Amino acid sequence: MALSNSAKSGDKGTSIVGNENTLTTYKFSSQTPKILKRSAIFDVCKIIAELDIDYDDEYSIQNNSDWMEKFEYNKVDVYVEIFDNYSDGYDEVSKVLHGYLKKTIMVKKIRTVYLEIEKLREKEKLDGDYVVKQVFNRLKEEVWYSALTSESELLDEEVDAAIYMIMFYAFTKCKLLKPVPKDD
Repeated sequence: MALSNSAKSGDKGTSIVGNENTLTTYKFSSQTPKILKRSAIFDVCKIIAELDIDYDDEYSIQNNSDWMEKFEYNKVDVYVEIFDNYSDGYDEVSKVLHGYLKKTIMVKKIRTVYLEIEKLREKEKLDGDYVVKQVFNRLKEEVWYSALTSESELLDEEVDAAIYMIMFYAFTKCKLLKPVPKDD
């Protein structure tokens, strides 16, 4: 019997030779978005995570009746408080995005994800909290997959905070949730 230190798999599968090997595999389902090496959202999350954001009540959602009206119109309840919790970083996030060359494609991506989920929400008669949660989950999944390939050491809490701040920015620019119809 000949011993060998190499293995070959004819079906392009994984072959392992040796003792006490560890194999970690990631199975990507057909539901998983196919992501290139990184996403703009991931890049912005990294930048935001490195900021030292001071609390500023100026952008509190509770103080802006137009924003509150938009939340009410879209039947958003839970995420009003969550967005308000992260609204203090609005100025810094706005500055980051102003200087970020791929801001437009990132905001369009958020809007596209929102529109896909909004279509389902209307069909299933779900509330706006469902929409915001699903957009958050999709964006976080993209950041997570980008982090796998970039060896980034972002903390889970940093990613959550950055995504909420980015979503709040998109919300203020009317790219997330339906605007309240104007009375004609």
